[in-house]
Amino acid sequence: MNNFLYEIDNLELRSGSKASQKIILNKISVNINKNERLGLIGETGSGKSMFGSVLMDMIPIGCFIKRGFVTHSFDEISKLSNLRGVKLSLISQDPMNALNPLQTIGKQFAIIIEKRFGYNNTKINTNIAHWIQKVHLHNIPNLLERYPHQLSGGQMQRVMIAMAISIEPEFIIADEITTGLDANLKMEILNLLFSIQRKLKFTVLLISHDLNSIRKYCDRIMVLKSGKIIKVGDTKTIMKNKSNNYIKTLTKDFQKSRKNSLRNKYDKRSKPILYVKNLCKTYGGGKEAITALNNITFNVHERETLGVIGESGSGKTTLVKSILNIIERNSGNIKIDIKNNIKNLISPTNEIGAVFQDSHGSLNPMMEVYDILCEPLFLKGDKSQSNMKKEVMTQLKNVHLSPDLLTSLPSELSGGQRQRVSIARALLVNPSVLILDEPTSALDLTTQNKILNLLKNIQEQKNLSYIFISHDIGVVSEMADRIAVLYRGNIIEYGEANEVLNNASHDYTKKLIDSNLWMGKEINI
Repeated sequence: MNNFLYEIDNLELRSGSKASQKIILNKISVNINKNERLGLIGETGSGKSMFGSVLMDMIPIGCFIKRGFVTHSFDEISKLSNLRGVKLSLISQDPMNALNPLQTIGKQFAIIIEKRFGYNNTKINTNIAHWIQKVHLHNIPNLLERYPHQLSGGQMQRVMIAMAISIEPEFIIADEITTGLDANLKMEILNLLFSIQRKLKFTVLLISHDLNSIRKYCDRIMVLKSGKIIKVGDTKTIMKNKSNNYIKTLTKDFQKSRKNSLRNKYDKRSKPILYVKNLCKTYGGGKEAITALNNITFNVHERETLGVIGESGSGKTTLVKSILNIIERNSGNIKIDIKNNIKNLISPTNEIGAVFQDSHGSLNPMMEVYDILCEPLFLKGDKSQSNMKKEVMTQLKNVHLSPDLLTSLPSELSGGQRQRVSIARALLVNPSVLILDEPTSALDLTTQNKILNLLKNIQEQKNLSYIFISHDIGVVSEMADRIAVLYRGNIIEYGEANEVLNNASHDYTKKLIDSNLWMGKEINI
């Protein structure tokens, strides 16, 4: 009797038409054992998430299995699609797309538990309360009555984790589940997941760019490159592999702490271009009101990068939405200097662009890249096809993307390519300020470094100002001139990056710095 949960034999996954096919997974043969912790690593676009989709029988439209087999030992007569939500759970890296925007968190949670166990309402509510507490969401008022968009990215991710574990599955795919979480919460969530795994004895496939987490929690590692398995083996052996250049590159990035590169290159005498004063935002009312932002005041100078750091739920997402006028603020003023004319921002403006962490979710999946890039120009009022094509080609060149990708759909691009498309789209309206909300957190380290260098070059070329939001202090230390630290909706520390990171005055800031690891090592500040 074997111990295999899955047996994958010579699997080949393709996309496209018969005339033009692209190989996504190439001759994959591997076994996944019962109760094991398998880590899946590889550069962005190597096929990691697609491999997980195959195991869940969730192959995207436009993709198909050309040859090979996937067999499982859950139930000989059941299809994998019938086992999702019963014996199979997926924790996606994109909770906003995974959760139903039209249903409350409580309703979605109840549907999952009822399907799995058939409990009555009392037992369902007890079960929900148990798991909500386990992922540290029990202190959020009216959580179960809220809709996904009313939660931060970190809060949504914790909801997804609670839902996945609550059905007591036999197999969980955890696909970049800590992408939107701060260092402390990342550690708590992974400790929680794997402590429960030990008790309930289910199998975990951990897909991650965070090699420190892979090394710490996984028994075996599978390495993918361009859809092919490069190596499968025990964790220690893989992490010490010196014979394969690809693995060597991945682990080299893991071993190398980011060097101190605090820039402070902006001219401190330059005038502010963006003014935020006494910004307040409250959700709900009465005793249950939540203060997301409390008298937030700062400014951003020309060519400056202001880093904003804070744990999940500190107010970073609300700050972004307020500046972009996506949500209505309770009070406060936001002003921008447009050609030496300071104006109040009371509605969305082309002067402020944004690039978000979820490049896949922020791009229309039904539109080709060219149409995605033309859209902001069309909305701006430029109806000339020749002008639009010229602008698109210019920005495509600026972000180092091939014109061949213009006819591609977002699903056909790697994570790094999608993020470059998002940057190009933001630049097409010629903003003065660009908000970068976790723009590299979903990328592998090699791609991450490329995107950061790209952003630096673009800033120099176009004299842009950045608001750079991240959980990763290592990344912020590389990009920021000044730093604002958010804690429970308040700015508790604000100043030059060197000063904040080297001489933090607030205990919370010190805790953030101490807990933030750069791939297993304390960041060099």
